[in-house]
Amino acid sequence: MVKQEQVVCITGASRGFGEAAARELAQRGHLVVATMRSPDRDGPTVLKGLPQEEADRISVTSCDVTGRDSIAAAVQFALDRHGRIDTLFNNAGYGLYGPVEDFRDEEILRQFDTNFIGQIRMAQAVLPSMRDHGSGKIINVSSLAGKIVGPLMGLYAASKYAVEAMSEALRYEVSGWGIQVTILEPGMYQSDWQVASLDVAQTVREGTSVYQTAVDAALAEFRARAATRPGSRTVATSVADIVEMEQPLPMRWPVGEDTEQAIRSRESLTDAQWEAQMRGESTGYRSAFFRAQPGASSQT
Repeated sequence: MVKQEQVVCITGASRGFGEAAARELAQRGHLVVATMRSPDRDGPTVLKGLPQEEADRISVTSCDVTGRDSIAAAVQFALDRHGRIDTLFNNAGYGLYGPVEDFRDEEILRQFDTNFIGQIRMAQAVLPSMRDHGSGKIINVSSLAGKIVGPLMGLYAASKYAVEAMSEALRYEVSGWGIQVTILEPGMYQSDWQVASLDVAQTVREGTSVYQTAVDAALAEFRARAATRPGSRTVATSVADIVEMEQPLPMRWPVGEDTEQAIRSRESLTDAQWEAQMRGESTGYRSAFFRAQPGASSQT
């Protein structure tokens, strides 16, 4: 039995981590406001197969984190329905894959508008009500890519590095009102964005990138590896544990053995040692991107 019923607002709840978290929280007896851009299309998927008692705990509504009016309406919906928001799971976002040189301004701006500024907009929208109640939790979704970056993930990682910095500052700023902020850092999972909905640079889609051969090889390897990883349930369990945690939240919450191992490895190496490892010069392993680069056959 749940110790105390919590009201949790989730962005990007139509699939992946958001959908799994909504279902997990409802199963544990919490009230969920599952927001998404297209609730008529995607809402039924969140509720599919749940016992009626659990389905009744999930309210689906529209929210586009790139629009302040949409956010305000979603937050007001939650407050009108439940009177409070105990936790914001700031999850909406997507992956953008490709070489930094290739990205166009509109691709760069859209990535940051959704992954980074969207989180700020949502936090700003829920903080007044949390302050009034003298408590609240904000779970900002970062990534292993918020700590470690490889080729072709530069823009996505940059948006997550920004989330890390913003979230740490926000944590300090709101703590005086009893509001806690933690940074969720999932590794690679078989989530929707890593398998089916990963966005790629337009030049790559068109086949005109000067990096095309290396990108094609790396993208195939990335998707194949993601397809072998566990599903989103592990991340959803962590989110529910954070919601229910009675002790002060840690600043960061890594999820997955790959995240923990990679962070420990990175922290133990110099920049030169880490770069050599990434390129396969010290381990004998080289990712598909480096294997397919011009001159790769002459590299050791």
